[in-house]
Amino acid sequence: MFVNQWSSEMTNRNIWRTGITGPSRQQVLGMIHMKLSSFSNWLVVLTLLTACGSVSNPEHAVNRLEPKESISAASIDSIGAVLSFYPNQTQLSIAFLEDSSARFYGAFRHRDTLRTIKNADNVFEIGSLSKVFTAALLADLVLNSPVSLDDPVQDHIEFALHGNPGFTLRQLANHTSGLPRIPPGLYWDSIWNMDNPYRNYDESELREYLSADLELEFEPGTRYRYSNLGVGLLGYVLSRVTGRSYEELLEIRLFRPLGMESSTTERAQVDRKLVTGLDKRGNATPYWNLASLKGAGAILSTAEDLAKFGIANLDQQHPAFQLQHKTTFTIDDRMDIALGWHILKQPSGEQYYWHNGGTGGFRSSMTLHLPSRTGIIVLSNISAGHSHAANIDELGKTLLKHLSHNPVMQKHR
Repeated sequence: MFVNQWSSEMTNRNIWRTGITGPSRQQVLGMIHMKLSSFSNWLVVLTLLTACGSVSNPEHAVNRLEPKESISAASIDSIGAVLSFYPNQTQLSIAFLEDSSARFYGAFRHRDTLRTIKNADNVFEIGSLSKVFTAALLADLVLNSPVSLDDPVQDHIEFALHGNPGFTLRQLANHTSGLPRIPPGLYWDSIWNMDNPYRNYDESELREYLSADLELEFEPGTRYRYSNLGVGLLGYVLSRVTGRSYEELLEIRLFRPLGMESSTTERAQVDRKLVTGLDKRGNATPYWNLASLKGAGAILSTAEDLAKFGIANLDQQHPAFQLQHKTTFTIDDRMDIALGWHILKQPSGEQYYWHNGGTGGFRSSMTLHLPSRTGIIVLSNISAGHSHAANIDELGKTLLKHLSHNPVMQKHR
């Protein structure tokens, strides 16, 4: 997720968004000693405090991970090193992508022992990784309907947006619309629903905010600020444009064509294969309901299904994915953004397409290197609020380096 404290997924500090982790105790103490200029700052502190106290006992972990043909010992060692920081019952489900094939490795911590398991078809919440799919829907509609990337959102909503803001579909997809990270009113509801913060934000709440209270934080197209609201709104608008639900759009335009049979936004469809999410202490935690903002992070999927999506992106033959990969905004000298994808720029000139995701009980990451047609997908059932949740992203980068001797990727924080 990724450049200040509230605008970047990289900073990993805001547990209300999908695709994040918690701060260290030192960061929390620093925040507490800051001068609080408004009540919203108190909410920031409260949010940060809830991320402390994660269970992390790497010294107790006994590594019994088994070797697997075609996966390097260094990769398995890296998997074990990351898993050792997480509580018992944590799973990692990993896909290694090369050209048009995928290999899978599953790992599980139980009674402080790390063991190899088969879990490539287990279902996880993928959080903000869903945003890449929402942007892919936009690209597909641009190529196959009268919709244009630069259409004002107002053109596709029947009620007037407060203040006539003028932001476009492209700007929703690349986080340059000027919208805040989440609707201001959602903070209050989140206080009382910390384990499922979006669940009550239904369509009536969204429409009320857009028509009466919407205020931009900057002129559209001039800055980048990561926004769950923005991409959630994009999913909502695409549903209005097509007359189909977000689930139907995904099924018709992406899941079914790619053979992603275990991917959905409806838990009842995959309940028997659904992994239990864990909070930062290792306790079972509720699944998230994104309500009217499904496009921001509502997808459930498997390593097998996401591998099919990743391979289709690496193949670079799908017109919608070709459009989606094009740079749409330069964030800084280390990062651009396409449609949904963040493009990590290395000193070597190499570029990696990346997005992560996280909810109260899950963390995910996908990293693709288009020139070598390689990629890594990591799914886990560890809370995005765990103090070491960012290790999921670093594991993906490390495994990609092992996979094809890709240049070492610098950290993006």
